[in-house]
Amino acid sequence: MLKIFLQIIVMSALFNFYSPKAISAEIGLLDEADIVVTSRARSERQAALKTALSAVFVKNSGLPSVLEHPLVKAQINKPEVLLTQYGYSEVDNELILKANFDHKRIISTLRQAELPVWGRQRPLTLLWLSIEDEGERNILSDASELDTRSQIDLDSSNKGIPVILPIMDLDDVMKISVSDVRGMFTDVVAEASTRYRADYFAVADMDKVGGFVRFQVSLFDKSNKGGLMQPLIHQQAEVLDYQQATDQILSTLAEYFVSQYAFADSGNSAETLLSLSGLQSMAQLVEIEAYLNQLSAIKTVSLSQFKANTVTYKLELFGDADDLQKLLNINKRLTENTFVEPVIEQEPTEVSAEQVTTLYYQWH
Repeated sequence: MLKIFLQIIVMSALFNFYSPKAISAEIGLLDEADIVVTSRARSERQAALKTALSAVFVKNSGLPSVLEHPLVKAQINKPEVLLTQYGYSEVDNELILKANFDHKRIISTLRQAELPVWGRQRPLTLLWLSIEDEGERNILSDASELDTRSQIDLDSSNKGIPVILPIMDLDDVMKISVSDVRGMFTDVVAEASTRYRADYFAVADMDKVGGFVRFQVSLFDKSNKGGLMQPLIHQQAEVLDYQQATDQILSTLAEYFVSQYAFADSGNSAETLLSLSGLQSMAQLVEIEAYLNQLSAIKTVSLSQFKANTVTYKLELFGDADDLQKLLNINKRLTENTFVEPVIEQEPTEVSAEQVTTLYYQWH
């Protein structure tokens, strides 16, 4: 097992989850992958580099199916073309090859192939999982020593899905029981989830039945507080073991998030204006531009106006303004303004001002 190593990888890739200033959740390590190898032989290194590049393509798109595209296949067959560096390390007596690839060319290949691109800003999911351990059923905690805990770390890292598990301290134990999770009593789970800074919560159950494992998982929007909560997605199936069940649960979550937050080039040149108020320094302006330039829905960013504490950008999009808002709304440093001032005057563009959507947000 590489449990400690995997936890270090995940904590490096998914950071600041519990910070009140955190952006939910900013993914790092999108250009690298770690592969277990048995030797430093050239033939094994070449195979490992192909596996690593495949993992990086999946991580940046969210869909394993991208590996079937001819343009992506061509790159994977010659991984050294995109390789920027590699090295070896030993962890728990196992040899690990770490490979880094050219992130810009990874994204360029996905765009050229008209495949979805999933940016660094990704929603954070709190996973409540009921699982059996030595004859006793419990809610899987963040500190669990079970193999399934390590498998969640591995799948979360490989698929680029920010996932956290409950602490299961006294506060959690007083609010929620394993029967609440197993029975999927969403009102109880929703209440127990309020202390965690997550955008979504998932409720899952694994159960050994005969020679296989039966699992089910449902995903909920944590911000939806009105009436009876309905799952955004639900899946149940029977697989061979806990490892396959864990992989399918994380894959189910990935497929939903890709459908919501990963965007392919629509071929259109949709434009929108984004007005951000609340700026206090030029340093924030630099931070905002860096943030906007890595969003998967944005093609180009240009400064339109900077006045007082408000900056306005003209954005060219891969999709439309609704796609952009999905990404803006998971950034905890942004709040949509309900009261806005009149639209600022714009220099003439190819698209008339009446046709351009303007989004108004407060930067915190």
